[in-house]
Amino acid sequence: MDKRMNRFKLCDLRFYPYLKRVIERLPKDVREDVLNDKSFQILTDDDALNACVLRYRFSDPVKTLVYLNTKILKEPEHQLIHTIASEIAHYVSNKRKTGLGSKDIDDLLLQWGFEKEVEAVRYDHAISGSEGYKIGYEWAKKQNYDYLMQHFGLYFDQWNDEGMGRLSSKELKMLNLKFETDLISEDIVPLKNLKLVESDNGRISELLSNRMAMLAGILTAVKEAI
Repeated sequence: MDKRMNRFKLCDLRFYPYLKRVIERLPKDVREDVLNDKSFQILTDDDALNACVLRYRFSDPVKTLVYLNTKILKEPEHQLIHTIASEIAHYVSNKRKTGLGSKDIDDLLLQWGFEKEVEAVRYDHAISGSEGYKIGYEWAKKQNYDYLMQHFGLYFDQWNDEGMGRLSSKELKMLNLKFETDLISEDIVPLKNLKLVESDNGRISELLSNRMAMLAGILTAVKEAI
């Protein structure tokens, strides 16, 4: 790890693996800006939303301060990578006075090579508000952790790293078989009563299946348990 990352002294150490992965993938000029510009700082503090007063001391004047809520550590890894990279993109945009909006920030991340994370987050956003997602999440919160890992652990690592949209056809076939046989069918409302979710995003034109949305909800609960 580049020793210059140690200057983010007020950043929770749990974020360092993700911060390192983002910084290593940045274009060289952006990476040098992030590591050398001491006016850019990252702050995390579990007390920030509860304490009446907090005081922080920086060795150099700070112009851009990014606060990362530790609650996002429960999010899948691709979401964490996307969040950190997006904040760095905002910092770069402000420093270079390009004034990019949210959509432009994603476009900049695509230029930097974060296609996988951008597409995964867009896919996640498309299904996270669906009824199937909520049903899967609420069902999983009531289940035993070992039971969830036994039946859904196969999908966890790929979902956590790359997102739901990148499951292979073989994995999808296994997932459908699992849902159709011994899992969930009697514990929640029948799948046929759920409405399919359609994304308005031009990059995600296909209908997202109820099973995929339900699995995303289940794996979100598994991530929280872990």
